[in-house]
Amino acid sequence: MKKILALAGLVVLLAAALWGSTLYSQPVRDRVLDTIDVQHTGDGTVIRIGLTIPVRYIRHYPYESGNELRVKVLPFDVRSDDRDALHRRESLVPPDEDPPELMEVIYEGDIDGGPFLTLLFDHEVHYEVEQGRDSRSIVVHLLPVTPREETATDAGYSGQ
Repeated sequence: MKKILALAGLVVLLAAALWGSTLYSQPVRDRVLDTIDVQHTGDGTVIRIGLTIPVRYIRHYPYESGNELRVKVLPFDVRSDDRDALHRRESLVPPDEDPPELMEVIYEGDIDGGPFLTLLFDHEVHYEVEQGRDSRSIVVHLLPVTPREETATDAGYSGQ
Protein backbone atom coordinates (compact mmCIF):
# COMPACT_ATOMS: atom_id res chain seq x y z
CA MET A 1 0.00 0.00 0.00
CA LYS A 2 2.85 2.39 0.83
CA LYS A 3 4.40 1.71 -2.58
CA ILE A 4 1.12 2.57 -4.33
CA LEU A 5 0.77 5.83 -2.39
CA ALA A 6 4.39 6.74 -3.08
CA LEU A 7 3.94 6.00 -6.78
CA ALA A 8 0.70 8.02 -6.90
CA GLY A 9 2.45 10.93 -5.17
CA LEU A 10 5.28 10.78 -7.70
CA VAL A 11 2.82 10.78 -10.61
CA VAL A 12 0.99 13.80 -9.17
CA LEU A 13 4.30 15.62 -8.62
CA LEU A 14 5.44 14.92 -12.20
CA ALA A 15 2.09 15.99 -13.62
CA ALA A 16 2.21 19.25 -11.67
CA ALA A 17 5.75 19.95 -12.87
CA LEU A 18 4.84 19.29 -16.50
CA TRP A 19 1.65 21.34 -16.28
CA GLY A 20 3.53 24.26 -14.75
CA SER A 21 6.21 24.26 -17.43
CA THR A 22 3.68 24.21 -20.28
CA LEU A 23 1.66 26.95 -18.62
CA TYR A 24 4.57 29.39 -18.52
CA SER A 25 6.54 28.47 -21.63
CA GLN A 26 5.08 30.05 -24.74
CA PRO A 27 6.70 29.68 -28.14
CA VAL A 28 8.57 32.75 -29.33
CA ARG A 29 8.37 33.49 -33.02
CA ASP A 30 11.70 34.33 -34.52
CA ARG A 31 10.31 35.23 -37.95
CA VAL A 32 7.93 37.79 -39.39
CA LEU A 33 7.70 36.37 -42.92
CA ASP A 34 5.59 33.24 -43.08
CA THR A 35 4.57 32.33 -46.64
CA ILE A 36 4.56 33.42 -50.26
CA ASP A 37 1.45 32.32 -52.11
CA VAL A 38 1.32 32.89 -55.87
CA GLN A 39 -1.76 32.56 -58.05
CA HIS A 40 -1.84 33.10 -61.80
CA THR A 41 -5.07 34.60 -63.09
CA GLY A 42 -6.30 35.86 -66.44
CA ASP A 43 -5.60 39.39 -65.21
CA GLY A 44 -2.00 38.78 -64.15
CA THR A 45 -0.40 37.27 -61.09
CA VAL A 46 -1.40 37.68 -57.43
CA ILE A 47 1.34 37.41 -54.79
CA ARG A 48 0.13 37.05 -51.19
CA ILE A 49 2.82 37.56 -48.56
CA GLY A 50 1.76 35.90 -45.31
CA LEU A 51 3.14 37.26 -42.04
CA THR A 52 3.27 35.83 -38.52
CA ILE A 53 2.21 39.17 -36.98
CA PRO A 54 -0.64 41.57 -37.78
CA VAL A 55 0.34 44.59 -39.89
CA ARG A 56 -1.33 47.53 -41.56
CA TYR A 57 -0.38 48.51 -45.10
CA ILE A 58 0.78 52.15 -45.06
CA ARG A 59 2.19 52.92 -48.54
CA HIS A 60 4.46 51.61 -51.26
CA TYR A 61 6.96 52.95 -53.77
CA PRO A 62 7.63 53.21 -56.61
CA TYR A 63 3.93 53.72 -57.08
CA GLU A 64 3.17 51.84 -60.34
CA SER A 65 6.17 49.86 -61.57
CA GLY A 66 9.76 48.92 -60.96
CA ASN A 67 12.13 46.01 -60.41
CA GLU A 68 12.14 46.70 -56.65
CA LEU A 69 8.97 47.35 -54.66
CA ARG A 70 9.09 48.64 -51.07
CA VAL A 71 5.97 48.35 -48.95
CA LYS A 72 5.84 50.25 -45.66
CA VAL A 73 3.92 48.30 -43.00
CA LEU A 74 2.97 49.07 -39.42
CA PRO A 75 2.89 46.12 -37.00
CA PHE A 76 0.18 46.27 -34.36
CA ASP A 77 -1.14 44.16 -31.50
CA VAL A 78 2.15 42.27 -31.24
CA ARG A 79 2.73 40.14 -28.15
CA SER A 80 5.76 41.06 -26.09
CA ASP A 81 7.32 37.66 -26.83
CA ASP A 82 7.20 38.41 -30.56
CA ARG A 83 8.60 41.95 -30.51
CA ASP A 84 12.26 40.98 -30.96
CA ALA A 85 11.51 39.68 -34.45
CA LEU A 86 10.20 43.12 -35.49
CA HIS A 87 13.70 44.61 -35.54
CA ARG A 88 15.39 41.97 -37.66
CA ARG A 89 15.98 41.37 -41.34
CA GLU A 90 14.89 38.16 -43.04
CA SER A 91 13.96 36.91 -46.47
CA LEU A 92 11.96 34.29 -48.32
CA VAL A 93 12.61 33.00 -51.81
CA PRO A 94 9.58 31.76 -53.74
CA PRO A 95 9.53 28.28 -55.24
CA ASP A 96 11.31 28.12 -58.60
CA GLU A 97 8.11 27.87 -60.59
CA ASP A 98 6.19 30.82 -59.04
CA PRO A 99 6.39 33.49 -60.45
CA PRO A 100 9.47 33.62 -62.60
CA GLU A 101 9.88 37.39 -62.17
CA LEU A 102 9.86 37.40 -58.33
CA MET A 103 13.32 36.68 -56.97
CA GLU A 104 13.00 37.42 -53.24
CA VAL A 105 10.82 38.98 -50.51
CA ILE A 106 12.71 40.71 -47.70
CA TYR A 107 11.35 41.92 -44.36
CA GLU A 108 13.44 44.91 -43.23
CA GLY A 109 12.75 45.73 -39.62
CA ASP A 110 16.30 46.89 -39.04
CA ILE A 111 16.37 50.13 -41.08
CA ASP A 112 15.30 53.70 -40.37
CA GLY A 113 11.76 54.47 -41.44
CA GLY A 114 10.88 50.78 -41.47
CA PRO A 115 9.70 48.20 -41.27
CA PHE A 116 9.40 47.48 -44.99
CA LEU A 117 8.60 44.50 -47.15
CA THR A 118 10.85 44.64 -50.20
CA LEU A 119 10.08 42.57 -53.29
CA LEU A 120 12.87 42.09 -55.83
CA PHE A 121 11.97 41.24 -59.41
CA ASP A 122 14.26 40.16 -62.25
CA HIS A 123 12.81 42.88 -64.53
CA GLU A 124 10.48 45.86 -64.31
CA VAL A 125 6.91 44.88 -63.51
CA HIS A 126 3.66 46.83 -63.13
CA TYR A 127 1.81 46.26 -59.85
CA GLU A 128 -0.86 47.28 -57.40
CA VAL A 129 -0.54 46.72 -53.64
CA GLU A 130 -3.20 46.26 -50.98
CA GLN A 131 -3.80 45.05 -47.46
CA GLY A 132 -4.81 41.39 -47.32
CA ARG A 133 -8.29 40.47 -46.10
CA ASP A 134 -6.75 39.30 -42.86
CA SER A 135 -4.37 41.55 -40.99
CA ARG A 136 -1.50 39.13 -41.57
CA SER A 137 -0.93 39.53 -45.30
CA ILE A 138 -0.01 42.00 -48.01
CA VAL A 139 -1.22 41.35 -51.55
CA VAL A 140 0.64 42.43 -54.69
CA HIS A 141 -1.09 42.22 -58.06
CA LEU A 142 1.33 41.95 -60.99
CA LEU A 143 -0.42 43.49 -63.96
CA PRO A 144 0.04 42.28 -67.51
CA VAL A 145 1.96 44.61 -69.80
CA THR A 146 0.06 45.69 -72.89
CA PRO A 147 1.83 45.23 -76.26
CA ARG A 148 2.10 49.02 -76.66
CA GLU A 149 3.84 49.40 -73.28
CA GLU A 150 6.14 46.50 -74.09
CA THR A 151 7.14 48.02 -77.44
CA ALA A 152 7.75 51.47 -75.95
CA THR A 153 9.84 50.04 -73.13
CA ASP A 154 11.84 47.80 -75.46
CA ALA A 155 12.62 50.78 -77.70
CA GLY A 156 13.91 52.78 -74.73
CA TYR A 157 10.97 55.21 -74.83
CA SER A 158 9.52 55.96 -71.42
CA GLY A 159 6.53 58.02 -72.59
CA GLN A 160 7.87 61.29 -71.17
